[in-house]
Amino acid sequence: MTIKTILVHLADDERHKTRLEVAMDLARRYQAHVMALFIATPVGTPAEITGRGASLVQISEATEIAREKAVSLETEFRERCKRDRVSGTWLVEEGDHLDLLGRHAHCADLAIVSQTDPEHLEDRLMLQFPDHLTLVAGCPVLVIPHAGEVGRLGRRVVIAWKSTSGAVRAIRGALPFLKEAEKVEILTVGDKGGVSVPAAEVAGFLARHRVKAEVHSESDGEGQIGKAILAHGRAFGADLLVMGAYGHSRLRELILGGATRHVMTHMTTPVLMSH
Repeated sequence: MTIKTILVHLADDERHKTRLEVAMDLARRYQAHVMALFIATPVGTPAEITGRGASLVQISEATEIAREKAVSLETEFRERCKRDRVSGTWLVEEGDHLDLLGRHAHCADLAIVSQTDPEHLEDRLMLQFPDHLTLVAGCPVLVIPHAGEVGRLGRRVVIAWKSTSGAVRAIRGALPFLKEAEKVEILTVGDKGGVSVPAAEVAGFLARHRVKAEVHSESDGEGQIGKAILAHGRAFGADLLVMGAYGHSRLRELILGGATRHVMTHMTTPVLMSH
């Protein structure tokens, strides 16, 4: 797989500049085209005004403010494309963020979004947005942490391996990063010999793609697989985590939590996910 089309989610939020910076950096690295999708519709309406006749007015005003923001951001985007010699498409739409991103991601090799932050009202209305996007995107989703700086991705990569189709797709989607990485590690957590495809076989697959990867196993401690994954990533000095989303049924994950939910909530490193 190669990365030739990158979809980046833009909106009137304080983290859009980080997402755009990552998209432009990757576009330069892989000579890719950037589709910048600015969604002018507010994520949701505050509960305290719902039903008081103010909702439509509030949404209309917020949408108009967002469209004004889109004008200045489009100028910034086009100037950046020209400076970096990156081809780009600017899109402004109104509607459901998840639906619009999912549809445009059908023609992308990678989608870039931000981790949800429960400290922000909009994110409280969009909890689990990044991992839900993996269900409809049709391409890998790169989730950027809401806090901290993001440098060059992919020097040290941890693959959280479990024998699922999501993990397999995540690895295939991450191949451009893995081929350039200085060090790659395949991590299994709490494996009691029940993994149908062992990590060593995954390492062999990657070796034939000229990716040298080491295998490491961790116990799941108190059954917190997601916590173990993040702790090992920090110890390894990873700047990218690759994993599949939803190891169990989606309903079970949503009710009981799980590795996906823990990682998406507590991540401090960019995560590339597929379902």
